Amino acid sequence: MSLSIVELATARDAVMMILDELRIDAFLYSLEPKDDAWELIVECACQVNGGWERIELQVPKAMLLGSFDDNVARQRFLEFWKDKLADCKLR
Repeated sequence: MSLSIVELATARDAVMMILDELRIDAFLYSLEPKDDAWELIVECACQVNGGWERIELQVPKAMLLGSFDDNVARQRFLEFWKDKLADCKLR
């Protein structure tokens, strides 16, 4: 697997942009590059019990990189992640 610093930075920026659009209040995340599907781990403050929740998602590399400039791809992530991160406390 060949990964450039630019690709990793773009992917991380895309994740931050999407998480910010979801208006999650308090979170940490890590993005682990794999071959074609990267692993995104989001830990967020939970609005239900006040604790923290850990969510693991498989993210297609090409789609994530494309979502930085492609509104349609970003909207797909927003819709999918909104369901997966539904218990996260919002701003």
